[in-house]
Amino acid sequence: MSPAKRRKTGGSDEPDAITPSRSVAPSSRTNAGPKPKGRVPTAAPGSKAARRMQPPPARAAKAGKGDASKGDAGPAEKGEVVEKAVKLDRDGNPVVKAAFGAGALILTFLAGQLLSMIAYGIAVANTDYDFTFPTGVGAAVGQAASQTATGVPLSISVPPPLWLTALLQLPLWICIGVVPVWFAVKKGKGVVAELGLRMKAIDVPIGLAIGVACQLIMVPALYWLIFKAIGTKDVSAEARTLTDRATDPLSVLLVFVVVAIGAPLAEEIYFRGFAQRIFARKISPVWAIVASAAFFAASHVQPLQFPALFLFGLVLGFLAWRSGRLGPAIWAHVGFNAVTAVSLVFHFG
Repeated sequence: MSPAKRRKTGGSDEPDAITPSRSVAPSSRTNAGPKPKGRVPTAAPGSKAARRMQPPPARAAKAGKGDASKGDAGPAEKGEVVEKAVKLDRDGNPVVKAAFGAGALILTFLAGQLLSMIAYGIAVANTDYDFTFPTGVGAAVGQAASQTATGVPLSISVPPPLWLTALLQLPLWICIGVVPVWFAVKKGKGVVAELGLRMKAIDVPIGLAIGVACQLIMVPALYWLIFKAIGTKDVSAEARTLTDRATDPLSVLLVFVVVAIGAPLAEEIYFRGFAQRIFARKISPVWAIVASAAFFAASHVQPLQFPALFLFGLVLGFLAWRSGRLGPAIWAHVGFNAVTAVSLVFHFG
């Protein structure tokens, strides 16, 4: 008899050597045994328990009409933030509400006109200059001849000096040149972002060449066609009232400061940097260029010069739009006006 049988038959309490112990862990295949503490069993997909276990954003997306897998958001639960739909422009870029618009554009222009009228009235009331009679030697001779023929005591009108004329431009320049800059800095994102007020070195030669070409080629060709229909007119009569008073070096310098520096800078900031960009928020870039050019030409209140100013305004608007900055338009305007000043002051052409 084997020793194992002898222990079993002998009634011994010692366990049989070949009998497995009850303390041996059960096999993993049977999933038997106690569940570990703190462990949450996985819920069946689609059950209420599974939905409760999902993170709040996913649960909110599946609870509504949206589909989280497609990026659609459902109704937000209490305490969650819902982002509003973003409006896009024609190019697919988010539309950002502008800090200023048509109201600022109109008020700036009206304020400039009002301040100019006030300054003009003060100058007329406090000086003896004649602000209405045409200037120049020819006008003075004609005035003296008419007074002599009618027996009126001889009294030649004296036009205002150039320094006073330049001073009277300051209220308008402050409004159309400085106020847009104030809006861009205080209300917007700066003069570069809001007005495109920047330039590169290449803008100087390109802008000047375009401006000179427009004055020497485009304008004569345009008025050759117009004069065929309405007869020859003196297009430069209005500008000559200013340049005829430039009789000394200081006055000549003042003419160029007014005509070739002050006016181009202030007008380009307002018409191309301010007006054209505000128009472009509501209409296409092409129509914004047309609208700003018409506004620019009409603001000079000179019907005979309107066609040339409108056509040149289209050129300036295209330069500002195509480059994204005012540099080319400013220098083209400088070249255009400088040719006029040189030809009238020095009697060229």
